Amino acid sequence: MNLTKTRAAALSIFSNLTLTVLKIVVGILSGSMSIIAEAAHSGFDLLASFIAYFSVRVSDRPADQEHPYGHSKIENISGMLESALIFLVSLWIVYQAVQKIVKHAPVEHLPLSIVIMVVSLLANVAVSRILYRVAARTQSIALEADAAHLWSDVLTSGGVSATLAAIYAGNRFGVNLNLLDPVFSIFIALWILGIAYRLTRKSYPALLDERVKPEAEDKIRRVIENYCAGKCQFHKLRTRQSGAKVHIDFHLQFSPDTHIDGAHWFSHGLKKKLEHEIPGSEIIIHLEPYEDALVEGGKKQ
Repeated sequence: MNLTKTRAAALSIFSNLTLTVLKIVVGILSGSMSIIAEAAHSGFDLLASFIAYFSVRVSDRPADQEHPYGHSKIENISGMLESALIFLVSLWIVYQAVQKIVKHAPVEHLPLSIVIMVVSLLANVAVSRILYRVAARTQSIALEADAAHLWSDVLTSGGVSATLAAIYAGNRFGVNLNLLDPVFSIFIALWILGIAYRLTRKSYPALLDERVKPEAEDKIRRVIENYCAGKCQFHKLRTRQSGAKVHIDFHLQFSPDTHIDGAHWFSHGLKKKLEHEIPGSEIIIHLEPYEDALVEGGKKQ
């Protein structure tokens, strides 16, 4: 299934909306704190899906007069916003779980609750796999974040299902295991806090214009060096990531007797080569003669 980023985000919205409503209804009927925590988790995922849908639509807009570098950073901003939302939801879940422990409230309608959680698990497996594939193909941080949230739902839904099954079995054999419900909901809260941390670590470097990963920058250097092959040198390489875009700029040094037309067309060919090797790259090349180049330490950088 070769979905676009926008359609993948729309699929996530539909899936999360359906599952959130189901979990809220069953959570209220059963009184299960772990299901209510999962409903809150899915509700957050629904909001995150809306954010992802908005951000991928905006990030795909071409550069304009007001945004000459494009709109790609909106995906990183949405990732930071989603992290903040995850943190708040986690605190709410912990608070509600503690209240449940204090009140010793039982869990009801267990068979229906277990069925709904298993359905939720299977649906999230399918949708998260689709989102991960589209995110990898399009280099979309927003869709990757959305897929990560759904995958966390898969794991927590499985845990909730097992917890409810244990409580149901305990009830059948006269053993009170209701405490497992709020305890596991606290585990869910800690789990999604970890997601918030990882998403923050991935989103903020681009907002600070941090250079791309060393292995990616090494590849850029190799492409330039191989293309130059003694015809020119380069230095002052700078890179940064912005959403799915990779911004690259550097100086090419030519012999002073090189004609400007020749240098221009050479740099144009190098630009095309980089765009082919580094998908989503935006490249600026400054041309200069050897004698005017400021090469640090007497060698190219």
